[in-house]
Amino acid sequence: MLKKVYNTLPYNFRSSLLHVFFWMLFLFIPVGDYILGNTGFPWGYLLKAGVCMIVFYFNYFILVPRFLLQNKPGLYALCALAIIIIFTIIFSEFFSVFDFPRRHHMMRPPGDMPKDMHQAFRYFPNIIMLTLHISFSAMFKTYVEWNNTFKRQKEAETEKKISELNFLKAQLNPHFFFNSLNTIFSLAIKKSDQTPVAVLNLSDLMRYMLYETDKDKVSLAEEIQYIENYIELQKLRLTENNHIKFEVLGSPNGILIPPLLFICFIENAFKHGVNPATTNEIQVKFTIAHNEIRLIVVNDINTQLKKDEASGLGIENTVKRINLYFPDKNELKTYAENDKFYVDLTLKLNEA
Repeated sequence: MLKKVYNTLPYNFRSSLLHVFFWMLFLFIPVGDYILGNTGFPWGYLLKAGVCMIVFYFNYFILVPRFLLQNKPGLYALCALAIIIIFTIIFSEFFSVFDFPRRHHMMRPPGDMPKDMHQAFRYFPNIIMLTLHISFSAMFKTYVEWNNTFKRQKEAETEKKISELNFLKAQLNPHFFFNSLNTIFSLAIKKSDQTPVAVLNLSDLMRYMLYETDKDKVSLAEEIQYIENYIELQKLRLTENNHIKFEVLGSPNGILIPPLLFICFIENAFKHGVNPATTNEIQVKFTIAHNEIRLIVVNDINTQLKKDEASGLGIENTVKRINLYFPDKNELKTYAENDKFYVDLTLKLNEA
């Protein structure tokens, strides 16, 4: 419960809470001893804590950003070492002059310790304390910067996905919808029984493009229905020489995917595989099984068509989106063989 509440807080506020918690923990034991009456008021400890706080934030705001995060570890280590040495000497000499009471007898050197060891022992606790503060400061600042960088990368990826999706929508919309309207107009003039079905298919396509593709994920069933509507509209302008085979094996229910992830491959097949003057075929097959989606698109190669650069950009853009959404979980093979062009895409889904 507390974790959920904590995660709902703004990131900067959560970061400040961690700082407050750290210093409260640092001051808890000596102040607690005083409250319980075990020791006198820990003036010396509080003075050290104040200096350690200055060292902590000097390292946090200046040394780490200026040297460690700028790939200058040598300079950073020298500065940190200098701070430890300087403040160790200040602490040790200051406490010996003003004779602040020590908090525990364990901090006193044994009585039989040699004189030179006795001198070194005075410095040891301060070295440890300063080293820990600088280390925690560096680790915390590094984590904060890493987290901020990660957030910026995620935001950039999200913006990139949105722009690529908008590119796909812009690429698909104009010519296809105008051609579909012209086809429907011709059917209406002929008073064809196919006119209402064509209007309904176009309406479903437009609704999907306007309202569903703004989502980060859509159901696979809706995406396949969108593709089927697209194919049905394309069939209206084809001749008897053009054969379309559309097949779905397995259940698409309960599966979510990014919108418009497959349409570019199918659109490409109609652009480059249809020639009214010759007999040709387009095959579109979805197989959903074992936490995988497999799409196979096969079309005859129409050698009379010029290369469409926009189509190439659309394919390239789609491949980038696939790699963004399914990193290391996709396999795409495209190849030409026996005057046919093949697209074989496999997406591995996360197991439920």
